Amino acid sequence: MLKSQEIQLAQSKRRERMAEIQKADEISDDGRTELRSLTDAYQNAETEYRAAVILEDAERAQIKEPDNAGREFERECRSFDLTAVVGTLVDGKPLSGREAEVNEELERRHGVGQKGVRFPWEALEQRADAVTDARAGTSGELASRPTMNALERFFESSAAGRFGVNVLQVSGAPSFPEITSGTGLSWVAEGAGADAGTITTTATSPAIKTATARYLLTRQAIRQNSALQQILRRDLSEVLREGIDLAIFRGTGADEQPAGFETVLTGGRTAALTDVASFSDFLLRATEIQETAKLSDPSQVRIAGAPIVAQTLLDTLISGTAVSEMDRLKSAGFSTLWSSQVSARGARDATDKGSSTVYFGAGSNNAYVPTWGSPELIVDPYSESKSGKVALTMFAFLDVLIQRTATHYFKLTGVQDRA
Repeated sequence: MLKSQEIQLAQSKRRERMAEIQKADEISDDGRTELRSLTDAYQNAETEYRAAVILEDAERAQIKEPDNAGREFERECRSFDLTAVVGTLVDGKPLSGREAEVNEELERRHGVGQKGVRFPWEALEQRADAVTDARAGTSGELASRPTMNALERFFESSAAGRFGVNVLQVSGAPSFPEITSGTGLSWVAEGAGADAGTITTTATSPAIKTATARYLLTRQAIRQNSALQQILRRDLSEVLREGIDLAIFRGTGADEQPAGFETVLTGGRTAALTDVASFSDFLLRATEIQETAKLSDPSQVRIAGAPIVAQTLLDTLISGTAVSEMDRLKSAGFSTLWSSQVSARGARDATDKGSSTVYFGAGSNNAYVPTWGSPELIVDPYSESKSGKVALTMFAFLDVLIQRTATHYFKLTGVQDRA
């Protein structure tokens, strides 16, 4: 019980006793003494009650302070001005204001930047602060949407994000366990039991990989372009998102790259089509994924390929109809995405055919992009000074981790775009 509530309870008992004494037809000397004592105690307790209320309010505010601080810091991150950072560092001045405070807080949370300025993932966002529902019959309420952190919002529109790859913040050397065997359901008679099976697991620890991107700006653009902030957000986020997509799908695992789907899917998890893309071949592989991953809905199977594959499927019509191979694929319920980051369009051969790779995946929560801390930005006004440009170098620290490769993913190579 709170101190203020204890005092209120005691005051109620004092008032009750004072009322009993005062109801008597004649108050004795002992009654007057007790009434005087109760009055003094009541007055002193009132002072103690006010002090307890003030102290408890302060304690409540202190308890709420971390939550408020978190919301305020997120608001400051979303207002982080990349152009202010660039302009300040080009002039050789130290950071100040919001940008300096956000950088200091990020360094406190994630460590001091190696060479550059730490900036929040929110600085790469491009979205409205509020979405309203203006449909007939509504009163302009905020439209409901899932709650995401800045990193998830940044990643949700990428090809890998649409393929079901999840991004998450980590620290230190995390371990991702995976159960490989030993699980199963048992049926028993009344009063009987089942022995627990031995579970076999394997664990993988991602390693920090450093992604870097370089971007050139003219000094004139920094000083005169009123839309520079929006341009930086757009261009830097696109550069980083494209690079991460390429690493997830086509990373070789060599030369400091993460190992992507192209590298980890080997042996029985890959096959060469060496023929034109078709609904029948895609249906075969997608159905296999649905069976091995034990999915209940074909919409949980995702198919990812280069845009040229989509063009081939759309151009190929069923004889005598206006129905394309793509129409048949969509009618089967599978989710498709087409991006140049998924697979490069192969060079034409002597028969004017090119080929690419198509990936099949099951659901989400089977592939991850662990990220360490926030990105860093280096503003270099010297190396390109001869041409009057300023070099921006951005660093992000991440890796790619793909699990359940034997059941949830498949790679189909040699998918030709011409018959």
